[in-house]
Amino acid sequence: MTEGKLKAEWPSRKVVGDVLTPDDSALQAVRRRHEIRVLASLVAHGHRTRRELEEDTKLSRTTLSAIVGELRDRGVIIDTDQTVAASGRHGRPTKVLTLNPEAGAAVGIELGRRRISISVMGFDGSPMSTELQEVAASLGLDAKVGRAVDMVRQLIQDGRIKPETIIGTGIGIASRHANPLSLADGAEHQLDPQGATLDALRAILPGPLLWDNNIRLAAMAYGKDSDDLLYVVLSAGVSAASVSHGTLLRGGNGIAGELGHVSVDFAGPQCWCGRHGCLESYINEANVLAEAAHRGQAFPSIAALAEAAADGNGIAANIIDWAGELLARAVVGATVVLDPSRIVIAGELSQFGEPLLAPLRRALAEQHLDLGARVVTIGVAPFAPTAGSDGAAHLALSRWAMEQGH
Repeated sequence: MTEGKLKAEWPSRKVVGDVLTPDDSALQAVRRRHEIRVLASLVAHGHRTRRELEEDTKLSRTTLSAIVGELRDRGVIIDTDQTVAASGRHGRPTKVLTLNPEAGAAVGIELGRRRISISVMGFDGSPMSTELQEVAASLGLDAKVGRAVDMVRQLIQDGRIKPETIIGTGIGIASRHANPLSLADGAEHQLDPQGATLDALRAILPGPLLWDNNIRLAAMAYGKDSDDLLYVVLSAGVSAASVSHGTLLRGGNGIAGELGHVSVDFAGPQCWCGRHGCLESYINEANVLAEAAHRGQAFPSIAALAEAAADGNGIAANIIDWAGELLARAVVGATVVLDPSRIVIAGELSQFGEPLLAPLRRALAEQHLDLGARVVTIGVAPFAPTAGSDGAAHLALSRWAMEQGH
């Protein structure tokens, strides 16, 4: 691709060598703010005439014409066949502008422990495309970035990602937490995660990039703008995230949500984190299966253990009750601090279903704070292999709009 072609497709960026980098000039920053005004109007209303866009955005006719022309050239917006009668023109038909339904706005990527997933989201938050690839748990982060680059290139080649329409990328990374003072590319790039550089993805996906913990971003896929959500994942480890009215809680050091490192037994075994009796030391996948074998029956998988419990197997049922009691000790403490209106349990152990949740329900029912009415909805989340990339794309889209003041 030539330099001239790159500039034509993404006019708000410049080319340095073979890498696209943000143009930090004040003029380009203003132009991007103008673009988001136009896009926000089209997201809110579905379609607008140029005159209506002038009223919505408060942009001059000349400025609006230039912005609309660029967005149309990049395939972000289109003229539709629909016409409306414009006032003051004696019923003369006027073309209306809409968002291109085939234009993805944001790309989400999850670099998980055992899978890489990619999600493409439209400007209105609708899903456009997904791709999933299983990987070995031993694969390093730098190698996972390389795999993701290959997947993105293939999606571009297949026409499922159009770089000229992408305004941002979100990346969820297992076992990594972003510095809360560096959460997205701006005038300077966000600090890269320990163990890898994300520059190869920046080079092929235009717009700012942001990354954070994959579980935290997956919570965005389940949270609603009106939610106070506690999202807990029980898998190879134990992770959690809190979302309040569409905003992620990260904490002062970026590690909020490490529920797995809440001690549920001060006399328990030492965890790798240095403390004793951490929840993650007990109810990770491997240890749950080991505990079942220690009690007299081995199961090949968590799914097999869950099925045995449903069929009345006593050892399996007791294991699930044991895991549920430990989970309740940690989650009840978190509910006092966070006061969620909804708790969602996800991950492989969520296959245990209601028997896993029963101890938590009992513990919350027994707790009387006398501070007012308290309603907490508790449930399990169906397995969604692209939840992390879905949430990452959603956050990239939200972040882009927020940074432009909308």
